[in-house]
Amino acid sequence: MKLNTKNGFRIVLALLFLFLPAANLFAQFEQEDPFADDFEIDQPVVRRNVRRGQWVPSTYQDQAALIEKRVKASIKRKLDYRFETMGAFSSGEYAPFWLVSNRQGLSSLEKSNAYLRVSALGGMLLPNKFGVDYGMDMSINSGFQSSYYIQQVYVDLKYSWLTLSMGSKERWGEMKNPLLSSGGLTWSGNALPMPQMRIEVPEFTRLNILGGWFSLKGHVGYGRYTDSKYREETAMKISKENPSYANKILHHSKSAFLKVGDVDRFPLEFIWGLEMYSQFGGEMYNTATAGEFHEYEKYPSGIGAYWDALLPFNPTGKQNHDNGNSLGSWHLSFDLTFDEWKYRAYYEHFYEDHSSMLGIEYKNNAQGEKQFVFYGYKRNWFDGQFGIEINAPDGLPFKNIVFEFMKTKDQCGALCVENDDMVERVDGAENYYNHTVYKSYTHWGYAIGTPVLISPIYNKDSSMLFRSNRAMMFHLGVDGRITNKIDYRVLATNTSHWGTYIKPFEEVSNITSLMLECSYWTGDAYSWKFSLTGAMDIEKGGNLLGGTNNSGIMLTVSKVWDIL
Repeated sequence: MKLNTKNGFRIVLALLFLFLPAANLFAQFEQEDPFADDFEIDQPVVRRNVRRGQWVPSTYQDQAALIEKRVKASIKRKLDYRFETMGAFSSGEYAPFWLVSNRQGLSSLEKSNAYLRVSALGGMLLPNKFGVDYGMDMSINSGFQSSYYIQQVYVDLKYSWLTLSMGSKERWGEMKNPLLSSGGLTWSGNALPMPQMRIEVPEFTRLNILGGWFSLKGHVGYGRYTDSKYREETAMKISKENPSYANKILHHSKSAFLKVGDVDRFPLEFIWGLEMYSQFGGEMYNTATAGEFHEYEKYPSGIGAYWDALLPFNPTGKQNHDNGNSLGSWHLSFDLTFDEWKYRAYYEHFYEDHSSMLGIEYKNNAQGEKQFVFYGYKRNWFDGQFGIEINAPDGLPFKNIVFEFMKTKDQCGALCVENDDMVERVDGAENYYNHTVYKSYTHWGYAIGTPVLISPIYNKDSSMLFRSNRAMMFHLGVDGRITNKIDYRVLATNTSHWGTYIKPFEEVSNITSLMLECSYWTGDAYSWKFSLTGAMDIEKGGNLLGGTNNSGIMLTVSKVWDIL
């Protein structure tokens, strides 16, 4: 075959257009890589392009391999595999309070209990601000409510500052140290996670307005309780003929937090926020509401019920049990940050209805017309949790210190009268965490809020109600490091209980719960960890924790492998 000048020119031109895009592509890769500091790219098979003075692939196969490596280099991946086993042994009626509480429900009241737990938690971050987190976490148990738990199974889809979270995932209370705090009043991390879907801004995101001094975070979520069988079986222990319980309960939560400040420009930051939770929907068995007894009643669970749970602000007189059980907390904190020290002072105010949420009450005039009256701080505003947290620099015998004081005695007073014939309506006896229809704000018998208001799981009579929600607590939490391989954690809590306004105790019950935990690491954070925990309860004047002094030890062995 002969080639004339015209055909040769066409072939050269075709080859030029064929190779120019590839050369252009790799020329772009020569520019700054946003992940260059985190990844190294190996180019084992290349040749020198003399005319361009660049290194380019020698074949199409090498070119494809290099493209694949470049793509992989621009993706951050993380995957950790964790193994953990625990065994606990106690004397007394139950396992000690701090061997049971604030462990995401993975605990047991039984004097002897154990579990073997495995998990794989990971994620991936792309350079275009997209990312995904995922996890599977399960345990095999002995001496627990169930022989196995699927503790976590979730997928989080992320874009920039926004996250769509789906599944069951461990979460802790807002603005609380999860290892040292007694727990949040609305959400503490004391109960098993429940499956839900949440749209959230999980971390404070700065607003590019007003000088960048303002940041926001928050979420809206819907889910479902998984303890229907537990509620039915527990109610059957009280009455096999007419068990009173609710099942198939739906869950709703939302929060919004505003932070004012920028620690890089000024050491003081201010945080103010609100979180709201609801139990709604479900099926009721043998329940009396508004003075009327129902053997069976199904509560709204359609789109309208979801909307009512999102905006539970119905007109006066229209709020009823169909709207569910709403509660929540106001949060306030001041953070002071220096080079090595950090201080936080915080307050969480718990509420059950409008009177303690906003300090607003209804007042009837002589014609029976209802009016709003603002009582302000006089209505229950000193019911809540006050705390101080100190974060210290390295080199001291302690790392973090938390001191908390909690009071829930007021509850807007002892009276609750709703009589339209009265000149003035009186509200009170809010009966924290207890509810006429849903029995209590619990999951599998564990308080979803603070465990200090002893969970119904402790009730010997199988009641699903909190026996004491009027309490006063002093709590101290300290952790630190003894050597490079040994650290410790101390919790000390003293609580006085008065029962409820409906059923007060004849005498005040006083509980002191102590815990000391020491952990030994064989190496770095990915080495074997051995933890020995000792705890005890001293109870006087009551039987909330069994009426005896409980004491016990727990041995935990864990290991994390960095897979990716």
